[in-house]
Amino acid sequence: MKKIISILFLGFAIIGCETPSSQDSDFPTFIDSEELEGLANTIQDALNSGDVETALTYYADEASWLFPNGVEVEGKEAIGEMLTTTSSMWDISSSDDTNYLAFEGSDENEEGEEVRFRVLMSWGPTTFTNDDTTITIPYHSVQVFFGEDNKLGWQSGFYDRTKFVEYYDEDIIK
Repeated sequence: MKKIISILFLGFAIIGCETPSSQDSDFPTFIDSEELEGLANTIQDALNSGDVETALTYYADEASWLFPNGVEVEGKEAIGEMLTTTSSMWDISSSDDTNYLAFEGSDENEEGEEVRFRVLMSWGPTTFTNDDTTITIPYHSVQVFFGEDNKLGWQSGFYDRTKFVEYYDEDIIK
């Protein structure tokens, strides 16, 4: 009985939530994720080919990357160093079972100027491969793109790092 009530409540909650259009609300609105998926795939393809320089052209100078262990890499240069290390160790691929959700909105920055942002969330199995091993894990990612030029300003991955820590002699993300 509790399941039925929960399902009914969730159903009414979903039906009652109408996505506002950007003209009616200050809240972010859902958008087609295809363009942001393309940006994310272009970055990943560059990294898998060892072209960190090209991947970094998509990052803002003040970008940051948050890892599930709480470590945050801040700044384009530091992210470049981290990507050089990790891309030399792993080829990374997402499954066809990866799900995407994207939305856009705007907010004021510290100077009171309006800043446009677009967010791509993805989740699904991700495979990390090299000559020695293959690790497939459930992976959740959030990427936030800012401004008209869609520079990647913030990124975070949420996943179980246990298999990676077992693989490394020393954890490279700490």
